[in-house]
Amino acid sequence: MRQLLFFLITITAALFFYGCAYKVLKADKFLEKNELGKAKKRIDKAIEKNPENPAAQYMLAKYYSHPVWSFDAVDSAHLYIQLVSDTFPELESKTIEKLAKKDLDSLAIVEQSLIIDSLAFEKALAENSEEAYNEYLNNYQYLTFEEKAIELRNQVAYDDAIAKNTTQAVSDFFKKYPDAPQAQKARNVFETLYYEKKTQNEALEEYREYVKERPQTEFAEEASSKILNIISAGAESSDYQQFINQYGEFKAAKIAQSILDGLNYDTNTAELLTHKKDSLFYFYNLDDEKLLSFQFNEVIPDSCSFIVEPFIISNEANSKQVYLKNGEKIPDLNIKTIEYLESGFFQINDYGREENIIHFSLNDVLKLKSLDFKALDEFHFAKKEEDGWHLISILGEPILKQSVDSIWKERDVFFFKRGNDMAVASSVDFKKTAKNDLKSLSFLYDDYEWLGDQYLRLYSNDYETILDHKAQVIFPLEKAKIEFYDDFWVKNKEGSFSVLGLKNAPLFEEEFDDYQFKSGVLALKKDSLWSVFNDGLEDFPNFQYDSIRIFNSWLTYTILDSSEYLLFQSGKKVQLEEGESYRLLKNYNIAFSEISDQIRFLEISNEKSYFKLYNGFGRKIKEGERLDINILTPKFIQIHQNKKKELIDSAGNEIKIKNVEAFGAYQDGLIPILQKKKFGALRVDSLQLIPAHSENKLDVFVKDSLFIFKEDNLLGISNTKAEVILEADFEAIDFFNDSTAIVEEEGEIGILNIYQNEYLHEGIDTWKKVFFMDENYFIVRKNAGYGVVNQQGEEIIPFIFNELQAHESKDKLYWLAERRLSEINYIVIAYFDKNGRVLFKEGLNFDEYLETACD
Repeated sequence: MRQLLFFLITITAALFFYGCAYKVLKADKFLEKNELGKAKKRIDKAIEKNPENPAAQYMLAKYYSHPVWSFDAVDSAHLYIQLVSDTFPELESKTIEKLAKKDLDSLAIVEQSLIIDSLAFEKALAENSEEAYNEYLNNYQYLTFEEKAIELRNQVAYDDAIAKNTTQAVSDFFKKYPDAPQAQKARNVFETLYYEKKTQNEALEEYREYVKERPQTEFAEEASSKILNIISAGAESSDYQQFINQYGEFKAAKIAQSILDGLNYDTNTAELLTHKKDSLFYFYNLDDEKLLSFQFNEVIPDSCSFIVEPFIISNEANSKQVYLKNGEKIPDLNIKTIEYLESGFFQINDYGREENIIHFSLNDVLKLKSLDFKALDEFHFAKKEEDGWHLISILGEPILKQSVDSIWKERDVFFFKRGNDMAVASSVDFKKTAKNDLKSLSFLYDDYEWLGDQYLRLYSNDYETILDHKAQVIFPLEKAKIEFYDDFWVKNKEGSFSVLGLKNAPLFEEEFDDYQFKSGVLALKKDSLWSVFNDGLEDFPNFQYDSIRIFNSWLTYTILDSSEYLLFQSGKKVQLEEGESYRLLKNYNIAFSEISDQIRFLEISNEKSYFKLYNGFGRKIKEGERLDINILTPKFIQIHQNKKKELIDSAGNEIKIKNVEAFGAYQDGLIPILQKKKFGALRVDSLQLIPAHSENKLDVFVKDSLFIFKEDNLLGISNTKAEVILEADFEAIDFFNDSTAIVEEEGEIGILNIYQNEYLHEGIDTWKKVFFMDENYFIVRKNAGYGVVNQQGEEIIPFIFNELQAHESKDKLYWLAERRLSEINYIVIAYFDKNGRVLFKEGLNFDEYLETACD
């Protein structure tokens, strides 16, 4: 009975359920008529009786996706269609079949889901936001518009990130959507924003950190270029080399290398020889010793047939064009003038108001334009603008805040002038820490002078500043007069003198009233007495002399208690007796002009013609009546007394030579000696006497071994023992080599072996010696033709040329020769190396040849 009752209840409930389910589906007719109120009433009634009724849920989904709502209720529609999709498959087959008969089946659910999916996309499209599209993409099943939604989502998300313009927003985008088409653009924008933020101060260290942190990005190239430009201010070769070592993988390193390559560009470029043939100019490279492959019309040689300048000027179509010596054309400018500046740069006037400078590498980065330019050194230019001159690096990097009237450089110091005022700086002062780190100048000075090569004195009215040659301060600006002497300073401040060492520390604690300095000797005055330092400044001043006069490094005149003294550097002191006078002896032989300070002799004499001779150490080396003293060399003195001529050395030792009639002036290691009206000589280095045997003083043929002597007005060659090597048969003898001479005999010139007395060459018309390195060559004219003979007497270029000249280029010697065939208006030019090897030979029309030849 109980089972029957349960069965009846179940059947009744099922009938009721299915009756309601079927009944709610009839609400569809109200939706079709747009009677939404009636439809909702029926649906609510069904839901009230059974919230899990799939038919009711389906109708709610249809209700909320009705067109009257547009897409406003799509979220509710999506909720209920999802419930139906979840519960419908769980129903009994019989129930599904009965619902299907009322048009509720899986296909109907899918169709309604697709309607709801479309409405959801429309909603996202209307909102057009990243969140709306993600809502659609993340929560809807069928995603009919997935591809379009993703496309629109990516775009709006990208636009929002870009609008925020922060690295965080942009990086969030490409992290969330790495496969979005905009992801790479976002990464690029991120790099741009990151680069701009990282380098916002344009500081050198910021750029360096960026390159170190992100070397693979596109902005690393720009940052490395910025680094190079900034460091170019105040740079030297080592700075560019260090940049290359550190940033060699970047394009800027090539620019830095171009700068280094350009430092010696003018000296590294070869000299070219040019000639014209068949209306074209050809070029021969002396460095590579070859004819170049290019030719030009109407070339302008800068030195006869030579092109010495580091460029070639050609006239083309009535305008000047300029080429490098490798044939590359300098950018297409109508050139009025061109001048090589320095470091591989050319300055070009193209008939415009402004001047151009361009680097030989033709790199656009190394191209500048301004009213005028001036090369200051290898790494800096002065650039003229409307407001004056500006200092820039050779990369165009500005250095100074203000313009000036003029800029120049001496040694390592840069000078700047504005009006009547000057400022100075060194290249180290130009170092920049940032792009906008422009330097200010202090125009403190009105004049300057160099103290030797090491120090610079700057004047400012009565004030002085002392700098070293690198513009480092030695003495700051103060009201004083400061002088530099060898290894110490003397400062005069308000009439009080102090002596300072190289590090500015006082060498003496006290100050002085006056001083004198000459030739390394310092005298200091205090309380009307003088102290003399003629051998360094080690001792304490000993003030004892009433007055002094410094003659040179080895002799000072002093007065002490009314007595006169001569004070020698050695410390010796010689008192002058009453009536005595003194004089420093000099030698006027030009052979000793460079070592005149090494001649140190003093003569003291009295009214009775009694003479005393002292050497530079204060030692008396000779005395006597009526001495005629003549200085021959720094070591030898001729003494003439009572018709006797004597030669002594600087220690007073006599050089004994018999029967001397006269001594001559020193020359080429010899002191000529006249004995019995014949000339011999004393070899100064060895004190060896060459016996007298020549009518004139001997001339050196080979130093210390062979000499040219004269006999019966003809010349010969003898040795140190006066033995004749070559008889005196010649009107002229000139050195050729140790065993050969160029001689003139009875009006004929030849090259003669002096030991074998045989001619190597005869019939010479003229000759000219050419010195090269340690070798001698001779251009010889013989039988109306020029040729070349080497130092061994070998003919290395035959005597067949009408013109022949020597030319040195980069430590190489060349011979340039011409042979004219006037009867056929033809000329052959030839270039030889120093040993006579033919490098180039060409036959030319004589008229064309004249276009490159000198007059």
